[in-house]
Amino acid sequence: MGDMLRERESLVGQIQAATGGPGDTIESFYGAPWDVAAVVNGVVALVAVLLGLVLVLGPAARPAAGAWVRPVALGGLVLGVLGLLVSGGMYLDLFASTPVLPQMPGIPGLG
Repeated sequence: MGDMLRERESLVGQIQAATGGPGDTIESFYGAPWDVAAVVNGVVALVAVLLGLVLVLGPAARPAAGAWVRPVALGGLVLGVLGLLVSGGMYLDLFASTPVLPQMPGIPGLG
């Protein structure tokens, strides 16, 4: 689903790039799909955190639970928190910034 949403956003960006300037083109080709992927990853990580919390506080807290239930639930919770941190970093462009067009040199005589 994340790939589908990213591809859809990329297609919408290509359509919008036909009418916008160079900065809009870069944002629509790279920025918007990157943000969509970050949001989808964040939703999946949030579901993992919520599920991990439910399992840690529910079945894993019972004395009759197997010895493996609590470590697996805690592992899922930790991975969900890491996923939230990574997706937040992706959305805020902490790991890779949006590409920027270099300044074009001025052509003499064109004012």
